[in-house]
Amino acid sequence: MSSKRTPSPQKNKARRRTCRVLLVEAEPAHRAQLESCGTAHRPMSVVHAPTLVEARQYLADHPVDLAVIQPTLPDGDGFELAAEVARISRTTATVVVSDTADFADAQRALRAGIDDLIVTEPENQTQDFADRIDHALDRKTREKMHDQRIARLRRLCKKLNAARVEVSKQVDILCNDLVTAYQELACQMQNVVQTSEYSGLVKDELDLEALLRITLEHLMAKLGPSNAAIFLPATMDEYSLGGYVNYDCTSESADLLLEHLADTLAPRIATADDLVHLTNREDIERWIGEDAGQLGDAGILAAPCMSDDECLAVLVLFREVDQPFEEEHLDRVSALAPMLGEALEKIIRVHHRSIFNQEDGYDCGGDTDNYGAGPDAPDAYPGDNDGWDDEELPF
Repeated sequence: MSSKRTPSPQKNKARRRTCRVLLVEAEPAHRAQLESCGTAHRPMSVVHAPTLVEARQYLADHPVDLAVIQPTLPDGDGFELAAEVARISRTTATVVVSDTADFADAQRALRAGIDDLIVTEPENQTQDFADRIDHALDRKTREKMHDQRIARLRRLCKKLNAARVEVSKQVDILCNDLVTAYQELACQMQNVVQTSEYSGLVKDELDLEALLRITLEHLMAKLGPSNAAIFLPATMDEYSLGGYVNYDCTSESADLLLEHLADTLAPRIATADDLVHLTNREDIERWIGEDAGQLGDAGILAAPCMSDDECLAVLVLFREVDQPFEEEHLDRVSALAPMLGEALEKIIRVHHRSIFNQEDGYDCGGDTDNYGAGPDAPDAYPGDNDGWDDEELPF
């Protein structure tokens, strides 16, 4: 059993919207014909304007679906008004009705953009008139719907374009974040490889002189030619030179400069929280003092070598500003400094344990925390304390 679908009241209301018609002619001769053109779905509401002035005033104040205009009016040319309506309102159908028309009138109608030129004839004029009015209104309705679709498509295109721009921005941000993350990860991996290399070199090293030499050689290999020094604590607030590499200083100037750095820069770096990178004369003078001129135009890289919150050495590198330390050099020194501190702490611990075992006559059997400390273990300081007096030991 089938049921007939009943249109909603809103759709019926939309379909039965009254067609607003403006009839512009001296006498309303075509009013009855226009009203008879109305249908149940499109009833006609006709307003008569006998002159151009009244017609223009009405068009300025009211929207119109159809304008039916006579060519000759008491105060002007109907073709001019039709051209104005066609130019100003794309939603208004424009029809010129005349009892007679020639080729010139047809040309004017085409040039003015008029929808139709109707010549009324005595025979069968009512049906032909109604058909052509319907065709003009239908064509204008299709144009209106076409314009609405175009406007809707333009709005959608604007929204899509805005969304595309936003997505493009997000993709750019994501790509930049990925590139940055990749660069950071590559840098971290490089640092891990390099620190692993240094860790392997000093892992089992219990000789202080050899540890300092290995550290300086590793730095020269990774950072390039530089002046480098490692200062060790001599007393509570004093530091002395443990090892150095002289790259471009004379012997006399190097001795004076390193002694000055041990007295001024090393104690301050020992209390610093992190790596110190000095690149201009003002900063260098603030850290070293008035004698900073001995360095010339140099860049300085210095770091405390910490272990358990105690500074066991100060690492200082400097070279001319035309060969500046790069960001990767800073990362490398930052990673190496604490490892050097741990290696020094290991030597101190093993050395003190070895002395304790020898004084008390203990033999640890060659295995003390896997460091090999005991009576037969190598001294942490070769020779007679490596030239250090008992009061001048660096730890």
